[in-house]
Amino acid sequence: MQEKTQQNLKPGTVHLDTAYPTNVTQRYLDRKKWEKPDLNVVRSFIPGTVLKLLVGEGQRVKTGDKLAVFVAMKMHNAVLAPHDGVVVKIFVNEGDKFPKGASLFEVKP
Repeated sequence: MQEKTQQNLKPGTVHLDTAYPTNVTQRYLDRKKWEKPDLNVVRSFIPGTVLKLLVGEGQRVKTGDKLAVFVAMKMHNAVLAPHDGVVVKIFVNEGDKFPKGASLFEVKP
């Protein structure tokens, strides 16, 4: 049996062909929408501090080349190039602190 879904995207009730209503809250409507990630932007996987930048803007890199070294939890970590390309933009400087998920580099193929 197929169910038809009718969604009312205003705060209130969503009506399904079932025995019970589902409420939609304003918080749900105001949530941050999912966006497809940009595979050319290198983001941090943990918070840290930039120790040393190893590349400059306009420099060609290959997959796996080190772009920078950062310190997180008293350990040195390397940021690697995701694919062959050119470093278009560097979003951080040496000594900058950044949170998890921050944009660090943009590498265009």
